[in-house]
Amino acid sequence: MPEQQIEATVHLLCGLPGAGKTTLAHKMAAKHEAIRFTLDEWLADLYDYPIFDEKRAEYAARCRERIWETAVQALTLGNDVVLDWSLWNRQQRADMLTKINAIGADHVLYYLNVPLPELRRRLTSHLEEQPGPAPQIQLNALERFAPIFEPPSEDEGLNLIEIDWAPENPIYNAHLEGGSFLWEAGKTGVLLLHGLTATTAEVRLLAKNLYAAGYTVSAPLLPGHGTKPEDLNETTWHDWAWEAETSYQHLATICDRVVVGGESTGGALALHLAAQHPEIAGVLCYAPAIKLAIPLQNMIRLYVAAPLIPALPKPNVSGNAYWQGYKVNPLRAVMELIRLGREVRRELPQITQPVLVMQGRNDQTVSSDVGEIILEGAASEVKELHWWEQSGHVIILEDELAGITAVTLQFIKRLETGD
Repeated sequence: MPEQQIEATVHLLCGLPGAGKTTLAHKMAAKHEAIRFTLDEWLADLYDYPIFDEKRAEYAARCRERIWETAVQALTLGNDVVLDWSLWNRQQRADMLTKINAIGADHVLYYLNVPLPELRRRLTSHLEEQPGPAPQIQLNALERFAPIFEPPSEDEGLNLIEIDWAPENPIYNAHLEGGSFLWEAGKTGVLLLHGLTATTAEVRLLAKNLYAAGYTVSAPLLPGHGTKPEDLNETTWHDWAWEAETSYQHLATICDRVVVGGESTGGALALHLAAQHPEIAGVLCYAPAIKLAIPLQNMIRLYVAAPLIPALPKPNVSGNAYWQGYKVNPLRAVMELIRLGREVRRELPQITQPVLVMQGRNDQTVSSDVGEIILEGAASEVKELHWWEQSGHVIILEDELAGITAVTLQFIKRLETGD
């Protein structure tokens, strides 16, 4: 046992080439105000690295010893250190642990567990982007060390933190189909528009039911959706409206009549289209987002935060196996939705077509009075509002879809027959 404990920590890194050890080393040094020692940098400065032959092993051993001597001085003075070199096997880690215990310091070993195919992809990409000896040497090192690398385990007596690799995907349920589609069937067409941050997966179940009933169905993926949240923040509601307009115009060329509809933001866009095109046969509004359920105080905070904060995590993104979309709310896009809702409320007197509105009793996203606002504001003679007691916001992906589909089909049939 050491004579006294050192109030400092040695941060160790373990992982194959390309795992991101040096990137993590920089972050750990900044977080803990630690002194970072990156072995490759020392080799490059002292021995004109890159070198990858027998001499490199000798040079690396010398550097490690000198770095450790310097690190001990820093630790004794109460400074954390980050040792950025990989500990390939159990024996190397045991030797390092013995040294740390001998001086009475604490330690943490960060193991970057990245699959071999992903490491090869990263290093090959670096080689293509930055041709030269360094990326190629790293790729060679990966192939050399991968067969003999021994991942660390708890039974080694380490303070181990394993950092598992996972592909960063900003889209929840990324495996679902979410692109634009056009399914041609009968001469009545239905345009279905999805909501903010979502994709066409949001309207796909209802679309399948309508298509099975003989209707042609079109659903465009709106600009800024299905890629990454930053893209959505670069769009305006006019961009979404133009995509809806283009899809409507195409559907109108292949169908005798067109019904427009949508979920949430899609419902607001459908109303906007109807205000511009009196020839549209009818409007289907599923939880139309013409007014959000945001208290005034939170609305003020949103106006302040939107220019400064790109996005906020969604508290309830999980739980629906059929919904696909971003895991965050891009704030500038939310502001665009508010502007769209304001414009649609102003346009309501221009709407003369039959309108069907459906809302979920448990919807906490749109204001509960949006249905009444539409019925009171639209100039239509036929206006229906239906409440679904068990549904939340995305009512066309929830348990009452069968009933919602039945009401929708009855409404469209009445449009076709004129009843």
